[in-house]
Amino acid sequence: MMGSLLAITCTSIIIYRSQFQPPILSNAVRKELEISSNQIAFANDNSTNTNKLSRSKSSASVFQPNEICSIVSSTTHTGQESSFTATKLWSTHLPQIINASKNPHMPELLTPEQDAELHNLLTTILPPSRMRRSVVNLPTAAESQRGSVRNVMSILEKRIQDPGNNPPLRIAVFGGSVTIGRGCYGRGMSNHNCAWPKRYELLINQLAGQDLIKVYNLGVGGTGSSVGTNMVKYWMYPNEELKKAGPDVVINSYSTNDSMPPWDKRDDLDETQRNLPLLPPGKVHDMVTLVMDAARTSLQKFIRAALSSKQCDVPPLVVSVDDYVGPQQDSFLGDMSYNMAMVQLARWYDTTAISYGDLVRDLAWLENDGRFYNPEDVHYGHLAHQTIAWALGFASLELLSNYCDDEHLHRVSSSTTDASRGEGGSIHSDVKEKNHLYLPPQLTRDFMKSNASKEFSNALQSSQRSYVNLNCSSSTTTNANDVKDRNPCIASWISTPGGFRAGQIDAFMSAHSKESGVIVNGWKTENQMAEGWGNKVGYIANLPGATFTLQFTNVEKDINMVTLFYLRSYGEKWKDSLVKFNVSRKSDSDSDNGSDDVLSEVNIAGVSDDEHSLTLSQEITLSETIRKGETMKIKVELIGGTTFKIMGLMICNST
Repeated sequence: MMGSLLAITCTSIIIYRSQFQPPILSNAVRKELEISSNQIAFANDNSTNTNKLSRSKSSASVFQPNEICSIVSSTTHTGQESSFTATKLWSTHLPQIINASKNPHMPELLTPEQDAELHNLLTTILPPSRMRRSVVNLPTAAESQRGSVRNVMSILEKRIQDPGNNPPLRIAVFGGSVTIGRGCYGRGMSNHNCAWPKRYELLINQLAGQDLIKVYNLGVGGTGSSVGTNMVKYWMYPNEELKKAGPDVVINSYSTNDSMPPWDKRDDLDETQRNLPLLPPGKVHDMVTLVMDAARTSLQKFIRAALSSKQCDVPPLVVSVDDYVGPQQDSFLGDMSYNMAMVQLARWYDTTAISYGDLVRDLAWLENDGRFYNPEDVHYGHLAHQTIAWALGFASLELLSNYCDDEHLHRVSSSTTDASRGEGGSIHSDVKEKNHLYLPPQLTRDFMKSNASKEFSNALQSSQRSYVNLNCSSSTTTNANDVKDRNPCIASWISTPGGFRAGQIDAFMSAHSKESGVIVNGWKTENQMAEGWGNKVGYIANLPGATFTLQFTNVEKDINMVTLFYLRSYGEKWKDSLVKFNVSRKSDSDSDNGSDDVLSEVNIAGVSDDEHSLTLSQEITLSETIRKGETMKIKVELIGGTTFKIMGLMICNST
């Protein structure tokens, strides 16, 4: 998302004028916004200068003329570069921002009334002074994500200068039903064109007058960060571009589902339903802490997986978006539990964090402004989604301003210190400047200050070993056109909304069932999503004792991990739901009686203790690696209840 953030930066750059005007007083701004559009230099003008970058006239600049910081920086009468701010850029280009916020994919909203609503929101309700609330954390110049920010800047610069030979910035957004636009407009279970990821893409590209960014909405309803972690870790991307090169920016927006209280620990459940003992009368469990700890654990795994996903190459820019404003807990602190964990981790890992809740929480709850939230549901309407897109855009400008200031200082400092420093350097600097795999120790309750020095030293040594073992010193950084296959899986899919559709699931299961030679008994693809999340598209058992077997002959890669995505739901239909999941390597024996080598066997429950349907994941580590060229089998048998639903499958090498 930060990459997305940087993209608005570029869009502002394209329409930026070297004669930078200071912000105008609010009354004057309102008056100026009434000027007809033909008097405003919108980015989609047919002017020949639309896609040409204005250039700073400062001869003392440390930046090249085509670099973003050179383009946007204003100069003083002394010729020295001066800083710019997000507020100045946002205020100056407010007419263009309003115009670029119109969604051509939703013609029913292209009305004068909706235009007036957008204008009112940005000029009266959400001025820059309020937009700043949403920017929770931005990467600093001193830490590892600085290289990721620079990489994003470079991709955008190349795209602007030569779009025919340079792809747009690739942004992958992971999230649940909010991310895919459920409830955004209309009654559907999803609406990608209405959801904030699409609105963010439109905002950037319509401002720029060209496709600077490509946003891939990889959200799947009813999922949390644990599912997203596996998708990132195992390169579970939907198209060849992402499967080969991976995203330049990774956004986590699972805040709604990660904010959900652990319902099996509620104090209104009896002892047979609870994972925690009952407390004395008058005492209750601290849901604020429970949710914060659970969110920290799941989000931290996602962040570490994303930062490690490109090995020797520059890691993707990692962004956490808290898009949750809802009724899941009774207290405000409870609803802010995820936010607190997100802030801790963003500052620990030096990543980006944006909070929609911080931007509008008081408007939603204290002023009861229904444009920003739904008091009965976690899903909200199209104006809330547009506001999230604006928050990302404003944060883009904040990031750009910080980056340019820090990069300027870094370059000036380097020019005076490099000669005296020489070509050597400590292991610490070598790892952090050259090896992009450095990760600090995990932030847990067991990480004590008394042991901090040792833990940080171990983290650096681990990074150095990875740097050497992966031969990173001889690797060249992946450019945007790299086609090296980084996908560690021979098969990976997850069901819609957001993933495989019914026909694709049927084709996959049918092909590999036939390959096994074993007839499917009691399993089929279900597609009744209109009846609720419990009927989402998936492969479901509908008979006691239902079984199927999949076979993968002559596997193309070594395999040591299988991940099952499955639905955990509630009600009589799901009572006692339990499957046995068996992974084996086919025996070399030609005899029909030859037994296969069982490498893992686990039981997985599909019943939930509360009235929620969520997609969960179960990693199954094999006792031995199935080598390239060998044949593997997966057998699934329903051993409890009458139903179980499989939502996805990954067959991968975890190393």
